[in-house]
Amino acid sequence: MECPRCKIELTNDPYRGTEERHRRRVRLQVVAHEAGVEIDRCSGCGGVFLDHGELAKIQNAASQGDTKQTVAPTTTIQRVYARGRERGAETDPEAAVALVCPACGGEMAGRNWGFGSEVMVDTCIECRGVWLDFGELEALEGLFR
Repeated sequence: MECPRCKIELTNDPYRGTEERHRRRVRLQVVAHEAGVEIDRCSGCGGVFLDHGELAKIQNAASQGDTKQTVAPTTTIQRVYARGRERGAETDPEAAVALVCPACGGEMAGRNWGFGSEVMVDTCIECRGVWLDFGELEALEGLFR
């Protein structure tokens, strides 16, 4: 399994084989969320992968007030600024490469969560898992409240 953003190989196996000692591998962090789901977090970039249906459970829990805000979510202005920097860094906007799903290896399609939210959600076309970059889960929870 490879992180879609930072390309670090993620593993659930705590043992690093001697034949792969020169390859950078990071143990996948499984974090229990207050909504009763397990979030797979990359310790390299802080992005999270949610299996199909887990984001809906988080949305329901946040809208009912069952979750607490643990980290200050990014503001809309910060998200717009970050997306503008990403677009400015691209040399050819048409050549944007789709992310690869860390669970099944399928292609992920990026879309804006909602009009004006400026939260890009990458969804796997095959397994329907969701990849959220660092801070996007907290931003979505703020929108759900």
